[in-house]
Amino acid sequence: MQNFFSAVLAIHIAGGTLSLITGMLAITTQKGGRHHRINGKLYCAGMTIIFITAIAMALIKELTFLLMVSFFSYHQLVRGYRALYLKKLHKGQRMTWVDVLINSIAAVFMICLLAWGLTGDWSLLRIVAIVFGLSGILVVTLDVRKFYVRPVEKQHWFYSHISGMGGAYIATITAFLVVNVRFLPGWIVWLGPLTVGLVIINITIARYKRKFKKVLQEAV
Repeated sequence: MQNFFSAVLAIHIAGGTLSLITGMLAITTQKGGRHHRINGKLYCAGMTIIFITAIAMALIKELTFLLMVSFFSYHQLVRGYRALYLKKLHKGQRMTWVDVLINSIAAVFMICLLAWGLTGDWSLLRIVAIVFGLSGILVVTLDVRKFYVRPVEKQHWFYSHISGMGGAYIATITAFLVVNVRFLPGWIVWLGPLTVGLVIINITIARYKRKFKKVLQEAV
């Protein structure tokens, strides 16, 4: 069993390395361009490898926290990718079984993550679980809400794509820092990337909103 675990861990590390590299390349290349799409697909592949191997390791070692955090991270990727197929929400695009499945599974694991954090001692991992659980529940709620309250902006899907993929990349960086950084306090390693990442994502989305607004004004 130990040999199997070591093999799974090696594949997990390879997937993480692929995600870190291709994720950054997707971020820094022209959005919608050939290089962006290629690196984006490789990034999704790497994140899928991370997700599958993390579940395997969590089950082998009975690591409840790892299992739930894996779903939290992968949900960000899935919602970011799914946004590419929800470009007509502002025109009344309806929810499909795919959306029901994605949000239902995510909701269950986010609630479980929050519940796990609220039980037991107030350790760092419990606090992290509470923060991740609450933020995950908020994201699921906002995603479902879009099917009932139409987004006003035509580029809503683009912003969801950025926030989803960006959120997944934050999770990748966090995992890398947790494993490799020992000279910083644990709470900084766990919550620092989330805080900084959310600021960057919001600034990026705001910048694109101004850009799209300017283009629209010039076209009128």
